[in-house]
Amino acid sequence: MTVAVANQETKTSTLFEPAQLGAWDLTNRVAMAPMSRFRADAKTWVPADYTAEYYGQRNTCGMLITEATQMSPDAVGYPRSPGIYNAEQTEVWKGIVDAIHAGGAKAVIQLWHTGRISHAYNRPTDNPHPMGPSPVKPVTEMITDEHGMVEIPTPREMTKDDIQYVVDMYAEAARNAKAAGFDGIEIHGANGYLIDQFCASNINKRTDEYGGSYENRLRFLREIIEAIATVYDKGNIGVRFSPYGTFNDVHEEDPLALFTAQVKQAEASGVGYVHVIRPEVTGDNDVQEAFDHADVIGVARDLYSGVIIAAGQYTRETAEQEIASGRADIVAFGRPFVSNPDLISRMKAGTELAPLNRDTLYIPGRAGYIDYPEA
Repeated sequence: MTVAVANQETKTSTLFEPAQLGAWDLTNRVAMAPMSRFRADAKTWVPADYTAEYYGQRNTCGMLITEATQMSPDAVGYPRSPGIYNAEQTEVWKGIVDAIHAGGAKAVIQLWHTGRISHAYNRPTDNPHPMGPSPVKPVTEMITDEHGMVEIPTPREMTKDDIQYVVDMYAEAARNAKAAGFDGIEIHGANGYLIDQFCASNINKRTDEYGGSYENRLRFLREIIEAIATVYDKGNIGVRFSPYGTFNDVHEEDPLALFTAQVKQAEASGVGYVHVIRPEVTGDNDVQEAFDHADVIGVARDLYSGVIIAAGQYTRETAEQEIASGRADIVAFGRPFVSNPDLISRMKAGTELAPLNRDTLYIPGRAGYIDYPEA
């Protein structure tokens, strides 16, 4: 199943009509954005037994992108975030994929490595120390279950062997995702995690072939794409970017130039889609000063010939406009999907959306996860 460029005919489709983007048939042009929910087992990182119900409740979107999922044991950053690097985890994901497919949605897993955004309290005991492109200490803190918010230590600088190991593990995670039945892979290149750390000038201080120029800073991403492409057709691979984002202490000196290089790299790599977070959102925070930033969706459309997923504070009306204009092919909704499992039917009917309880976003258990009612 290959994602290709939407033609002029499909670009005129409304948000809720079926669409064919290349050979990828979607029931509509709405995606559920990847959102960390931290309900996995705290010791094994196996998704909770009610995770299939959570995703199954929200399976009427055209494309469902899972929460960020660890592609190796050393990728762990936060407590209770799921993995897909062993057989036990993969087996549970099979049932989750079945629940997603039951509603007609395509199932895409987002793979991440948190890099320096981690702490020993949340990590496997045999691999306690976080690593990153350079030994630059994060300003942000890390949440832990047993010790509350804690200071993040300075990461150790990754060796070339470390880099190759991570690249290889992305391929292994992709093989597990294929075994679980996922239709595609989204590479998490946003929000200050490892791939974004390699891209960011304030974090990547390397002087080798992985540092300095944009081409060098993007080398890590290129190698990951090629590794995953040994498992999935490139048309089934996407990359998420967060231009102008400052989440997790990312401060790029020229964010527009970096984003331009990232999109050009996606085009050259031949991936099926880019998923762009507008500057209105950084991480899980809304940004009021986004009007000072470039029109990142327009920039992406000018540079990239594949499918564009747009995300960041969209309403039904603005999503319809984005699709009708041809700037984006799919619009992703995040937090509205949390409190509105029936978001598609609510938006179709113009029904008022239920409010989100932010206090239950990241706690363990079923509350605030599978108990939001339908309209």
